[in-house]
Amino acid sequence: MTIDFTKIPVGPDHPMEKKIKWAKRIYSTFGSRLLEDETVRSMLEKYERSIDNNWKVMEQAGVVEECTRCALEDGGSCCGSGIENKFDVVNLLINLLMKVSLPKGPWDPTGCWFLGERGCLIKARHVICVNFICRRLYDRLDKEAIRRVQNAMQQETEYGFMLEEYLKIWLARNG
Repeated sequence: MTIDFTKIPVGPDHPMEKKIKWAKRIYSTFGSRLLEDETVRSMLEKYERSIDNNWKVMEQAGVVEECTRCALEDGGSCCGSGIENKFDVVNLLINLLMKVSLPKGPWDPTGCWFLGERGCLIKARHVICVNFICRRLYDRLDKEAIRRVQNAMQQETEYGFMLEEYLKIWLARNG
């Protein structure tokens, strides 16, 4: 089966339902082949390890605790409605390759499509979500903790970027 990749919704002007539909269509068409590709598997594994490491570093540094406090006490702001528009079909496809279930709608209409009751519902997040450190965190965490978090964030975003670019090339060649 072929897919007309010129029809894939790109950019923030497309509804999330449409992007998810396309990601699922690509996954159902090419998912098995992608997961059989040694390079894709290797890149997925490295990316997943870097994601897990970043969460571990954020937990140790106090980021998770501080973000939870901000969300519960101050209403949070970083996972607000509309941030999901930054996500594209390839990023959603990566989540499907990681066996993540994409939500059918937002849990909280004032929040990001991917924000659940206990935080983010997806594994492969957009670079803006990964790299965001608000003023509150800068003010409350020591400089060394911020540095460790930034290093882990950098590793996650690099692996994510490399995988996204590889998938775009793979899909262009095989689609």
